[in-house]
Amino acid sequence: MLESPVNIGHMVQGKQRVVSYKVHDKVAVSEDEWYVAENTHEPTFSLEEYATLLRLLERDTRTPNGKSEVHLFSGFMRCADCGKALQRKASRDNVYYVCRTNAEKSKTRCSRHSIRIDILENAVLTAIQNQIAFVDSLLEIVDEINQAPAVNTQSQRLEKSLKDKQREQKKTQSLADGLYADLKTGLINITDYKRLKAKYDEQIAALGEVIENLKREQQKMGQGVSSENEVFAAFRRHRNVQQLDRSLLVELVDKIYVYEDKEIAVDFRFADELARVREFVEMNSGRKGSV
Repeated sequence: MLESPVNIGHMVQGKQRVVSYKVHDKVAVSEDEWYVAENTHEPTFSLEEYATLLRLLERDTRTPNGKSEVHLFSGFMRCADCGKALQRKASRDNVYYVCRTNAEKSKTRCSRHSIRIDILENAVLTAIQNQIAFVDSLLEIVDEINQAPAVNTQSQRLEKSLKDKQREQKKTQSLADGLYADLKTGLINITDYKRLKAKYDEQIAALGEVIENLKREQQKMGQGVSSENEVFAAFRRHRNVQQLDRSLLVELVDKIYVYEDKEIAVDFRFADELARVREFVEMNSGRKGSV
């Protein structure tokens, strides 16, 4: 029920259909076939609250036995080497995280990657504060750029990538088109023809998706970057953060990786959007690579 679009003011119909007029049993309908009418009633959650809720539900949010609250880092912790989740443990007065592979499967497959929770909290808070300061510095530069009489929104990187992929798709299509002639002249048999044709068709379709994604990126870049960008809004809400809480992590953090030497790496959300902002700054600042 929490995941239903009804919570953001949308009416959803067609989740089930009757098998036939003779058989009254109902079967579930795939989500892409539902009929959704938007903004039909007062929403329970704002779009931002709903997005945060979905991110929470995607994570491992099981509560410990006898507890009603989820641990601060539940669903975020990963081993930097094996990629598996870290396990929360308590020993006397210490609470720490350790690699689940090492703890439950084999001590030879991965090392402990152990880190005490107080060290972890301080490190993650510092990383978030530094990221907020970095995003703030980008915001200042973006504001300066947008006050200039001319703003460059044409990405040479995207233009080159698009041309390269279009050229690759055209070449693959040419190879696919030539298969029939090879079959007729006896250079390949029918089995090879079908196998190669399927392979080329798959490559052409995949390249088509990449090309469409690049075009969408170009279109988005062409719109420029404003101070109202979602990445600025998200980090701006936490400018003066001095303490971690779960809502902060859910909004800003994707994963937290722990290395064997107790170093951590925080993967922040909005990575794609932040990369676009950085490219916009580089294109307009004349200081490529300085950001």
